[in-house]
Amino acid sequence: MVSGGIFGVICLIGLLMLIVRRMTDPRVRASSSASDILILWVLLAQLCLGLLTIVASTQHLDGSVMVMLGNWAQHLVILQPTVAAESIAPVGLVYKLHVFLGLTLFVLFPFTRLVHMVSAPVWYLGRRYQIVRQKA
Repeated sequence: MVSGGIFGVICLIGLLMLIVRRMTDPRVRASSSASDILILWVLLAQLCLGLLTIVASTQHLDGSVMVMLGNWAQHLVILQPTVAAESIAPVGLVYKLHVFLGLTLFVLFPFTRLVHMVSAPVWYLGRRYQIVRQKA
């Protein structure tokens, strides 16, 4: 919980810096699509929910909720959705919202610039030149 909180706050600071830049810099805003802006706000909501789960986890330090969430994921992977639904039913709302928004990110992923994480060619990292665009 401690390391998750520390890294969560670091991510929150970075994401807020990115959102402020994207929303206030006219040049960056002009090159942003609606999906670019939407995904940043969804990531911010997901990050805040993740930080709230840390607060909720202090109420049950035995790890029982994490076991329920693990069982949910296992049953989902082996295609037993009814058992998965029973596994996640007793957990708190903040965990359910966090899971829901996480799954929503998987749906939005292919339609945003996040897809570049998996589609960027590896050879791009090793090239010896830099492309410099000329002003029009």
